[in-house]
Amino acid sequence: MVYIRTCAYNAEKTLKRAVDSVLNQTYQEFEYHILDNGSTDHTRTLIQNYARKDKRIKPYYSQTNFSFQENQGFWNLSKKIPTDSYFCILDADDAYFSTFFEEMLSFMQNNSLELAACGTIFVDSDGHTLGGRLLEKDVIINTPDSLNFYFPTIHWNLRQVWGKLYSAKAAAVRVETEMPDWYPKAYGGDTANVMECAKAAKCFGVYAKVLHSYTISNKSVSHQWIPGRVESDVILHERAIDFLVQLCGKVSERNLSFLYVVYFNALNDTLRVLFHAWLPLQEKLANLGKMLSNSVTKEMFAANMTVFGTTENNKLEFLRNILQWLEDQRDAYTAVCVPALAEVYRQLNPDFSQLIAEEHLLWYLKRTPKTVSYLAGQDYQAVLQQLDSLLSTDCSQVFPVVLAQMVSALLQNQAEYLYYSKYFIELLLQSGDYQGAETELTEWERILPEDMDFAAFRTRLTERSVQDE
Repeated sequence: MVYIRTCAYNAEKTLKRAVDSVLNQTYQEFEYHILDNGSTDHTRTLIQNYARKDKRIKPYYSQTNFSFQENQGFWNLSKKIPTDSYFCILDADDAYFSTFFEEMLSFMQNNSLELAACGTIFVDSDGHTLGGRLLEKDVIINTPDSLNFYFPTIHWNLRQVWGKLYSAKAAAVRVETEMPDWYPKAYGGDTANVMECAKAAKCFGVYAKVLHSYTISNKSVSHQWIPGRVESDVILHERAIDFLVQLCGKVSERNLSFLYVVYFNALNDTLRVLFHAWLPLQEKLANLGKMLSNSVTKEMFAANMTVFGTTENNKLEFLRNILQWLEDQRDAYTAVCVPALAEVYRQLNPDFSQLIAEEHLLWYLKRTPKTVSYLAGQDYQAVLQQLDSLLSTDCSQVFPVVLAQMVSALLQNQAEYLYYSKYFIELLLQSGDYQGAETELTEWERILPEDMDFAAFRTRLTERSVQDE
């Protein structure tokens, strides 16, 4: 017996296709549990009509969307099915091919599997095919070595709950209504759940045939900003590490490199969702800083991922996208954003706070945002070029000159350092900070006692001293 579960919310346009794909299976020994999850359209009526016509359909009705307190029997179905039965989940806008049950059961029984996935095609809301995922051949995971070897190949099949058939043993460990501390709360619960089921199964596989249709929707949680998303990316990485350690005893360098690629791709998705989310700018900056400061992110940037196609240029492009977005927000920055903004830049360049003080950050972003970006990217030669251009038109502030000094020192460019040191003394004199000019000049006279410019500065200071007397 196969037990199917479908949760439907405002699915009146797609539910018929999903339900009919189950009713039209060549294998007919099933029980179909369908929940109207607090819909406001005609979803409930559709379910009621189907339930009247076929007793194998078990209807459930909730008053509130995703209220786990209602219909606990539906949500915990995976934990209650008989030991010799099977379990699967079908989304309300997806469909199974007519031989899904028959072929998947045969695949599992012939290979003594507790969990199996199949190939999937992706379609849009109009049913047009957009692509798919299909292995070249069946893959059976029944030893640590087989998992170690095939893990990158089958990882995608472990990421989603759909397109799979679970034995009662594998289904029983699913997290349903009570979420443990390690469970990713924002998104990625499917992946965490499937890996838990695979650990319980120990023997699982992927059938090299398309038997499932998945509808692409921008309403899925992966396309929405939910608090905790940054933490969920980290949790999913850590759960995958734990999965391999438990089943293989270790994580090979190859698989670790692969998981860093998975994490890198997840960060790109999270970044895109974060940038387009309806959130206060300060909150976006805080999440960006959290993402960049995480130890897994730092490990990923230090890792060599070229074997799986992710190059250093890909990493640089990721950072450039962040810096460009930060520049694009410059007109919206206020003083309240500065601490979170400074933290983001510090994560990109640990020396950033020594080069630009927080109280000057907005000044730079309003007048020369590229200077800040190049500084965060540690492109100090480009920083110096930006400062040269800035100071040629605006020499009213002392701190950009000090920055030019420090950057010249980092580049070990003695000529530029000397030039900006003289520029600095000149500004101190113009601003009336004679004590500061005296301190700077005295140090340089010790280093270059014959320099004509320093001699001229000394003359001006002496004249000023005489005037004061």
